[in-house]
Amino acid sequence: MIALLLALSLATTAATAAPAPMQGDQLEQVVLLSRHNLRAPVVASGALANATPERWPGWDVASGELTTKGGVLEVYMGRYIGQWLRQTQLLPPSDCPQPGDFHAHANSLQRTQATAQFFVAGAFPGCHVAVEQRMPLGTMDPLFNPVIHRDDAAFRARAVSAMQQALAATDLAPALSVVEAITRYPQSAACSAHSDCRLALADTSFSAAPGNEPRVSGSLALASGLVDALLMEHYQGSGIPREGWGRLNTEVQWQALAQIRNRYQDILFGTPEVARDVAGPLLARVDALLEDPASPKVSLLVGHDSNIGSVLAALGITDYTLPGQYEKTPIGGLLQFERWRDLGAGEVRYRLVYVYPTREQLRGSIPLTDAQPPGRVELVLPGCGQSGCSEAQFENLLHSP
Repeated sequence: MIALLLALSLATTAATAAPAPMQGDQLEQVVLLSRHNLRAPVVASGALANATPERWPGWDVASGELTTKGGVLEVYMGRYIGQWLRQTQLLPPSDCPQPGDFHAHANSLQRTQATAQFFVAGAFPGCHVAVEQRMPLGTMDPLFNPVIHRDDAAFRARAVSAMQQALAATDLAPALSVVEAITRYPQSAACSAHSDCRLALADTSFSAAPGNEPRVSGSLALASGLVDALLMEHYQGSGIPREGWGRLNTEVQWQALAQIRNRYQDILFGTPEVARDVAGPLLARVDALLEDPASPKVSLLVGHDSNIGSVLAALGITDYTLPGQYEKTPIGGLLQFERWRDLGAGEVRYRLVYVYPTREQLRGSIPLTDAQPPGRVELVLPGCGQSGCSEAQFENLLHSP
C-alpha cells in the first residue's frame, strides 16, 4: 500500500510528456486496447509445480491476480497517457473527464478490472471514473474471450493445419533445452516415471473447437507456462535475488525464453484465419467506436495478450519488434488506434501505435516521464503509407474476410 500511495503521489506531480502531434494534424479520437499489468503466475499447484523439483517463489496475491506492483506500474502508464491526451488537446487540460470524453471497459477478471482502475487513477487522479464490468467478477466477458466462433469442420481443419505448419516452420529445440536446464525438468515429478524425459515438440497437438480458445497440449504448452512464470518473476524483481534459482543469468537465455513465449502466441493466435475469427468481436468494437460520432473521445479496453496478438495478426501485422522488451505483447502495453485529421486538407488518417513499458521500467518500477518514456513503436498497417491509412483503407483492413 505504501508503494501504491507513492506511485499515486509521483503520478500526480511528475511532469510527463509524449511525442507532440504532427504540425497541421489534430487528434480526434483514440481507442486504447491494453493488456493487463503484472500478475501472479499459476505455479502453486498443477503442471507448473510438477515440472521442476525446485520451489517457486511465493506471491502476495492469488494466482492470476494483479499484484500491488502491477497497480503501481499501471498508475505510471495511466498518468503518461493522460498527459499525452491533454497535450494533443483531445482532452481538456484540467478537470475530470465527462462521459463524452472517456470511457473504460475491462474484461471481468480481477487483473483486468484492477488494471483499468489503476490506469484511471493515474490518468485522472481524484476523479470518479467508473470502469464498465459486464459480467460477474471471475468470468470472461465475450468481448475479450479469445475463443473460436466459427462452428464448421472445414474451418477447424484449416485452423489446426495452419497451427501445425506454423510450429513446423520454427526450430524450438534449442530454446526448449534452455528451459529444461533452468527448471531441471528431467528431475521433476512430471518425469519421475520416465527414463528419458525431455521437452520435445513431437508430443504437441492442437485443437480449434468452437466456444474454446485455440489450444495446444504437450511440451509447447508446458514450456510456455514455465517461461511465463519466469517472466512474471523477472518483472516482479524485488525479493527474487536469484532468477531461475540462480540458473537464469544471460541475455542468450532470455532470448531463448522469449522465442518460446512469442512463438506460442504466434502459433495459437497469429495465423490469419484463426486471428480474424478470434479477434472478430474486438475489431467490430473498435470499428463501431471509431465510426459512431457519439463515441467518447477516448475509449479504454483492457484485456489480454491473446486479444492484442490476435488483433494485430488479423490486421496483417506480424513482423514487428519492440525495443527493450522480450515479449511481443508485453504486460501493461497497449495499442493506440488513433484518428487524426489534416486541418489543411480535411482528410482523416488512422494510425496504430504500440506503447509499452520496457523490461527495465517494469522490473525497476520506473515512473514514466519525459526523461524515461515508455517504448513507442508506430506500426505500419498493410496497404497504407507511413502517415497512416485513409478511411477507405482502414475500413478494408477492419473488414478483411
